[in-house]
Amino acid sequence: MAGLDYTTRDKALWIALLALCVANAAAYVLWALPAMPETVPTHWGVDGTADGWDSKGSTIFMGVVMPFLILALLFAVPHFDPRGESFNRFKGIYQGFSAAFTVFMVVMAWITPLTALGALPTAGSSIVNVVAFGFLGLLLVGLGVAMPHIEPNYTFGVRVPWTLADPENWRRTHRFAGPVFVVMGVAALASALLSSTAPELTLVVLLVALLGGTALVALYSFLFWRGVIH
Repeated sequence: MAGLDYTTRDKALWIALLALCVANAAAYVLWALPAMPETVPTHWGVDGTADGWDSKGSTIFMGVVMPFLILALLFAVPHFDPRGESFNRFKGIYQGFSAAFTVFMVVMAWITPLTALGALPTAGSSIVNVVAFGFLGLLLVGLGVAMPHIEPNYTFGVRVPWTLADPENWRRTHRFAGPVFVVMGVAALASALLSSTAPELTLVVLLVALLGGTALVALYSFLFWRGVIH
């Protein structure tokens, strides 16, 4: 089965991420869950105000199970991708992404307990959106920098029919996508700031940037395939 070739340092990284998920689960079940009231906030509006509530037991999936599922999926992807061996040529990028996303899931798992226990306000604070949109922005900027170095595969990168069918299209599209993703990331970071000063613009800026940037990259790949771009 194709996949990453693991060095001792690679194995240590995945073990550390697994240990983080285990520690998160233990702290959540043994401390946060008993300490929280029966009804807790589970959703926040763009202005940072909690607008959805549920039983504390309903948070176990997002707070405990989801980080494990995300980590397992990220670990499995290179092994089940038909071009999994190509991940070895951008292993640092993929493992960095996996680590960042796993840490993000653990951080987000604690938004509900910290709010329910009074460490974070339920209204008048944009910290949830700052964390979510801020992480998304940093992730997109990082991916933008890394885009030109991602090798052809079926699960990570710009996966449209034209890139998957032609290695040159993949190379050119990812080189083009790099700056586009950086701009998308900056827009997401701006959305994080706007969530506290102009919440009504937050989703507009974010959606325009994400949908527009994604469409632009796909269009470039299509036009290159059609021979309009050389």
